[in-house]
Amino acid sequence: MFEAGGSRVIPQGPTLSATAEGSGETRRASRPPDGGHRVVIAVENAVKEYPGVVALAGVSLELRAGEVHALVGENGAGKSTLIKVLSGDTRPDRGRIEVFGKQVDFNGPRDARRLGIVTIFQELMVVPDLSVVENIVLGSEPTVGPGGAVFSRRKALELTRRMLAALGEGMNIDPWAPAGRLSTAQKQVIEIARALLLKAPVIVMDEPTAALSAREADRLLGIIRQLREEGRAILFVSHRLDEVRSIADRLTVLRGGKLIATLAASEIRSTSQLIELMVGRPLSELFPARNDKIGESVFAVHGLSRENAFEDVSFEVRAGEVLGVAGLIGAGRTEVMRAIFGVDPLDRGAIVKDGRTISIRGPRDAIRAGIAYLPEDRKAHGLVLLLSGRENLVLAHLDRLSRMGFVKGAAARRIAREIAGRLGFRGDLEAPVRTISGGNQQKLVIGKWVVSRSRVLIFDEPTRGIDIGAKVEVYRLIHELAAQGAAIVLVSSELHELMNVSHRMIVMSGGRVRDELRAEEYDERRILEAAFAAHIARPSGAAAAAGPRA
Repeated sequence: MFEAGGSRVIPQGPTLSATAEGSGETRRASRPPDGGHRVVIAVENAVKEYPGVVALAGVSLELRAGEVHALVGENGAGKSTLIKVLSGDTRPDRGRIEVFGKQVDFNGPRDARRLGIVTIFQELMVVPDLSVVENIVLGSEPTVGPGGAVFSRRKALELTRRMLAALGEGMNIDPWAPAGRLSTAQKQVIEIARALLLKAPVIVMDEPTAALSAREADRLLGIIRQLREEGRAILFVSHRLDEVRSIADRLTVLRGGKLIATLAASEIRSTSQLIELMVGRPLSELFPARNDKIGESVFAVHGLSRENAFEDVSFEVRAGEVLGVAGLIGAGRTEVMRAIFGVDPLDRGAIVKDGRTISIRGPRDAIRAGIAYLPEDRKAHGLVLLLSGRENLVLAHLDRLSRMGFVKGAAARRIAREIAGRLGFRGDLEAPVRTISGGNQQKLVIGKWVVSRSRVLIFDEPTRGIDIGAKVEVYRLIHELAAQGAAIVLVSSELHELMNVSHRMIVMSGGRVRDELRAEEYDERRILEAAFAAHIARPSGAAAAAGPRA
């Protein structure tokens, strides 16, 4: 039995209890029976330290053939570092790695791949200008002719079709289509097909369903189950805990770089129990109480329309209120919010703030009007990844922090530290944003607009891709801002999130608002019927033209 960061991993009965932070002892349920599954990879007491940070503190892990092993924990728990160790991208400072019973020392990702370990990172490694065929055989190109000097398109196509057929035909992937034109789910399939072609016995998947719709995620989980039946060892990393419980045979929980528990999935009685292991404290409730002081109307839109995107969208938000916006991917929710913020032009419609109709020709006008927008893709549109956390926090407000064209450094640092403290930011504010966890990145995006004191805040998928502990903090911040009188618009694809955070909800489908509900009227079936409205009855006009846009 492994030692985990100085903590003993001890067997106990079926009841699990999360250990208090810093107690020095970790508990886990008794190890599930092997069931004949061979240990493919064993990591023992892996340690990895960076300046000022212990990323892994004696972590041990076993991956077995024919199982899905989930790795869970908050952002910064050490999951990414462990994945990099297994992929050969990072060498541990101390510890031992065995592959098929033999100790190995990876000098790079090529060594890991040679031993049959393929990692599918959250940022997909697909070459957009190459075809599906060329991406799948990349690094394993079939050749013909003397000395195998000529690339065989015929053999490559045959291999590709065989790999895609093995993964099911539901994705409808054209083998010669440029990979850059495919959906995220289809690109995931390309990565998996490449792993199949390499006959990889070990597949590491980092957040494979984070950017997928529910239907695409279900299809991918079906493929993962199929790979398990074929005897592959799969390490599955996801923040979607219900999904983890449905797919995993065993789970390993990390917290602060330490191993907290490794247990059979059947020993987890509820998602809340798993959350407690991850965060190290009881969670009496995931969602804070809603603000109960609702004021007058602060913000409204009337008849917003944009060709091929949305038509006749109207809603209002009051001071202290959180308005939820529900709908399927492609319903037009993000397009509406981008247009309100001035990123995309409107064909017609009116935007009203504090009783006055305002003109927004671009984001600068929106910011001046006191409207903030937290975009769906924080990395592409919400942050400058090469700048520090401090610089990102004050970036949208340099006019307030500048004199004669020079930024007042001391004032910027003081405000950045103050906001970071309010947000519970954990990390180095002077480090490049690209080096910090997703949850802390999201806090910086929110913090940028806290600095602005904007009275209207639009949150577009604020909890996508962050762990459960960070989600709780985001919910707390939303309600704190509402309690201060802000009017908040919350766009989310997680229905339970909308139903527990918002005071009122509109449901979009096919570019139109199909229903509006107060909190006491929330009914999952009614919301889903409205969300599917455009797909059941054929809409007309611009709504009919609205395609499957994000």
